[in-house]
Amino acid sequence: MDTGMIRGLGTLVVLVAFVGLALWVFSPRRKRDFDEATQLPFADEPRHGDEPSQEKAPSQAPGSKQP
Repeated sequence: MDTGMIRGLGTLVVLVAFVGLALWVFSPRRKRDFDEATQLPFADEPRHGDEPSQEKAPSQAPGSKQP
């Protein structure tokens, strides 16, 4: 086996992996999963019309000075 054959097989493996990944990504069965994933960055934000959450300051330990 020479270098050209190894490079050709490597190219073929990468091509098959690319086509398989493209078919997986654009599969209609995966659309719902990907739509949910696109909303993950907004999961911690309050919805429109909801009250923003009020975060409480950490309580001071007894005997500690307040600034």
